[in-house]
Amino acid sequence: MPRRPIRVPGPGRARGDRQRWSPYRRLLALRWAIVGLWAALVTARILVVNADPDADLTAFGIAEVVAVVIGVTVIVIAVLRARSISRRRADDLLATAVRRVDPTVWLVPASATPELRGTLEAVRPEVPLARHVTWAFGATEASLWELDERRATRLLVIRWSRVVHVGVEDVLVPGAGRRTAPAIVVHYVRPDDTTAVATFFVRAAPGSDRLLGRGDRLDELLARLARERIVA
Repeated sequence: MPRRPIRVPGPGRARGDRQRWSPYRRLLALRWAIVGLWAALVTARILVVNADPDADLTAFGIAEVVAVVIGVTVIVIAVLRARSISRRRADDLLATAVRRVDPTVWLVPASATPELRGTLEAVRPEVPLARHVTWAFGATEASLWELDERRATRLLVIRWSRVVHVGVEDVLVPGAGRRTAPAIVVHYVRPDDTTAVATFFVRAAPGSDRLLGRGDRLDELLARLARERIVA
């Protein structure tokens, strides 16, 4: 059964934390540094024109264009990096909250397949499923978690008396047209002896949007699931 949301603690304020700049403050400082450089170039152009109206300003024009291009590029990269850091921090906070409930679980960063979305809609139709979720695997159950702002919420719990098969299938990615990605497929028997299937995509890393493709990492994850969860 889904449980009430768990409040995620904010990051601690260690003695050195006050000296650290957040990604937003670093981006703001970088933006103003670029604006200051551009303003310095414009001011220099004005001074040169006032001193010598016939001066060749080609070099200033090139420098201004280069400054603008570099500035835009750096800011775009900084924004993308800040978003990646924010997503990673959210996954780390979620992991901390889940391990406060059960420190023995194995956490797998995941994304929902159409089958998993359908299962959740049938159980909790009022809950919109986030793009980033995390599976917490125990010995006889697995729970699906997401972070909603500062609240860690357990969305779904599946329990088994035994897991009979763990495999990989290519599944359509929601919202990506006809693109497919490999998904983990778990066939299990519930405690009431009914059979069920759970599927999910694996994200490449905590905070990542990229889905894990076929290869050694997915094979290792599959082997661990099969080794630790299948009961003959």
